[in-house]
Amino acid sequence: MSVADSFLDDLHAQARAVALGAGDVLVREGDVADDVFLLRSGRLLASVRTSEGDVAISTIEAGEMIGEVTVVTGGRRTATLTAEGDAVVFVVARQEFERWLDQHPERADAVASRARERVDRSQVAVMLTELMGVGDPQLVQQIVDRVEFRRLEPGATLFDQGDPSDAAHFVVSGRLLVVIRADNGAEALVRELGRGEVVGELGLLDNAPRSATVRAIRETTLATFRTALFEELAQSNPGVMLHVARSVVARLRRPPNRLADRAASITVAVATEAAPPQLLPQMLDEIQRHGSVVHLSSTRVDHLLNRTDISQGGDGGVGVPRLAEFMHEADVGNDHVLLQTDRDCTPWTVRALRQADRVVLVVSPEPDDAELRRIGELVAALDGADHVVRILAVAHPPGVDRPRGTAALMRRFGADRVVHLRAGSAADVQRLARLASGHGVGLVLSGGGARGFAHLGAFRALREAGVPIDSVAGCSMGAPIGAVLGLDVPPDEQEDLVTEQFKGLLDYTLPIVSLIKGKRITRNIESQLGTRDIEDLWIPYACVSTNLTTSRLEVHRTGPAATFIRASVAIPGVLPPVPYGEDLLVDGGVLNNLPVEMMRSDGGIGTVIAVDVAPPRGPRARGDYGLSVSGFRALAGTLRRKRTVYPSVTTVLLRSMLTGAVHNQREAMREGVVDLLLAMSLPGVGLLEFDRVRPVAQAGYESAKPVVDAWARQQRWLAVAS
Repeated sequence: MSVADSFLDDLHAQARAVALGAGDVLVREGDVADDVFLLRSGRLLASVRTSEGDVAISTIEAGEMIGEVTVVTGGRRTATLTAEGDAVVFVVARQEFERWLDQHPERADAVASRARERVDRSQVAVMLTELMGVGDPQLVQQIVDRVEFRRLEPGATLFDQGDPSDAAHFVVSGRLLVVIRADNGAEALVRELGRGEVVGELGLLDNAPRSATVRAIRETTLATFRTALFEELAQSNPGVMLHVARSVVARLRRPPNRLADRAASITVAVATEAAPPQLLPQMLDEIQRHGSVVHLSSTRVDHLLNRTDISQGGDGGVGVPRLAEFMHEADVGNDHVLLQTDRDCTPWTVRALRQADRVVLVVSPEPDDAELRRIGELVAALDGADHVVRILAVAHPPGVDRPRGTAALMRRFGADRVVHLRAGSAADVQRLARLASGHGVGLVLSGGGARGFAHLGAFRALREAGVPIDSVAGCSMGAPIGAVLGLDVPPDEQEDLVTEQFKGLLDYTLPIVSLIKGKRITRNIESQLGTRDIEDLWIPYACVSTNLTTSRLEVHRTGPAATFIRASVAIPGVLPPVPYGEDLLVDGGVLNNLPVEMMRSDGGIGTVIAVDVAPPRGPRARGDYGLSVSGFRALAGTLRRKRTVYPSVTTVLLRSMLTGAVHNQREAMREGVVDLLLAMSLPGVGLLEFDRVRPVAQAGYESAKPVVDAWARQQRWLAVAS
């Protein structure tokens, strides 16, 4: 007896019949799943929404069970079901179906397997439409029927560098690691690929050997698209070849340092009693603003599968097949899965940690012995999972003025980044959720002398529009202003603080090393930051400097904040370079005055906002003074307050450094690195007018406000929040 027949025989009394006519819709994609269906007569068409419109993925014949996919996972409908003609459907409530599964575990596994097949086919249909431009519903179904599904265990190799290129592979679920092997055998990490991405498509075009090695870093399901099938498709549909070529070009244009775009699977492990009581619900609510998400704990899994301790099943356990299918369906059917570990290091905890793309480890700032023991067990369970990004969420008690000792905590637990959680702060938990899921908002502040005060106005405009800032990066003048934001200084206190910080800034000296001593600016920076490390700022922060010794841009995400901010503002010739070890550091604007690439390469950031205050045009020649100048004559003209034709040395040095900003801005916009660029219009603001904090900040606000408001209205996730 088939599963469907057994199902109907056992539950006939609980079922109700529904008659459908041609074109009637049984369920729509995205509907909440409350019932399971059995098609008694007629035929149904299953379709999914894509960027090209609705695409049919399969037909359902009489005798087939429908809707068990989302009942198993407890989610929403993955397809729209429409009657092709007259049809009769038997409907059984979810509770009755779960009870039946619990009574017939051998049939539950068959149901789970069928559910997985249908979910996987739906995913492939969407990928064919969006990645390869196949739009004909009948053709989509024919191709899906010929695609080969393949499962890889963690650590398994899909193909090696140098292997023949014989197929492209769609990632249906899981995660892949792409590495390139050098001649000496050393491997370099290129990229991580998650659900919805394709690997090996270049081989469909050039038939060249594989240029990299690809491995699974967690359990992964692939849909394999053989070269022969592609060539057959390209001959009958030439547009497919063009679509694939464009997708290859788009992939090659991605920023090279961006390893992953988002985390599909996020595991939260709470090791401290000080964790916010609403941590998981608040994270769940925030992630839902950006896409679908399911929250799974061992208790929820046991409840959804209606079987005690099925979540704790180890290798070979009776419920393992059903649990594995359930986890797969949860992964494929949602944009994100939020996994919650048990308090102890149970089999479920280990599974949740190993399933993760990113792990959030919630700890206290000063863990006691019991907490250290729990953390040690969690970290040990991640041994060998170097691909998993480890986020340290430090839960601070009430009344803490600032974090301390964060760098030591990060080193101790091998964390890749830190997010601070203040007691009672929902905003901090929301920031954690965005950064963990890859939907964070990063703000990049350029250099530009006193024009940098406009950054404060831009921040005010963003705040009024409801745009959260999850990470700040600054260059030159943007570095100290960014630190003010990183300290989370209240908006009504920011201008007062900056005014005090830049008061009496210019302490000129004999220009042997520099025009300015740098003593006052150093004192002001240190008075604001003290001995803080960058890791001790409330909001994740970074700044850049130029290493004169190695001729490269240095990105400072960790280490002494005052030292690196002082280096970031060290305009060559104006301020002395900063010695750091054996190297000399100067203003980051020498190499990149608008370092948006460093923000875009951060896997926690999904939206990059850049504020550029560098003047679009530099100084003009006020006269022809020839090919040489007399310093005495220039000085005399200045003392007599006569209009001089000579540009000042400070102006020349500053503008020379900022010239590259225009090029960087254009490149960033062309490459799509920046989502919102605020290029400030600040007429009449000089680069050295450090006594004009408030008027320049107001000018920045007025320049940014209309642009920010228009952009914010177009962001769906912000509209969800409001």
